[in-house]
Amino acid sequence: MKVEHEVKLGRNEMSTLRRTCGFHLKRRKENTEPRELLGLEPVSLLIRRGRLRWFEHVEQKDGTDWVKRCMMMDIMGD
Repeated sequence: MKVEHEVKLGRNEMSTLRRTCGFHLKRRKENTEPRELLGLEPVSLLIRRGRLRWFEHVEQKDGTDWVKRCMMMDIMGD
């Protein structure tokens, strides 16, 4: 995920959490307060965990699987 996409996702997430909790920007609450109140983790962290879980799954495959072979492929270049 690009940094700009992660920033937009985080901004949208915080906006949604503030509305869910009934917080307004005028009240100047910290961004961690709605997340702690609802007991949620940042979406970007959940996405990273999912990617690592997928990577671990691919790493455990045997060498004959096409996904594993594609990962280990040497590409000739300039």
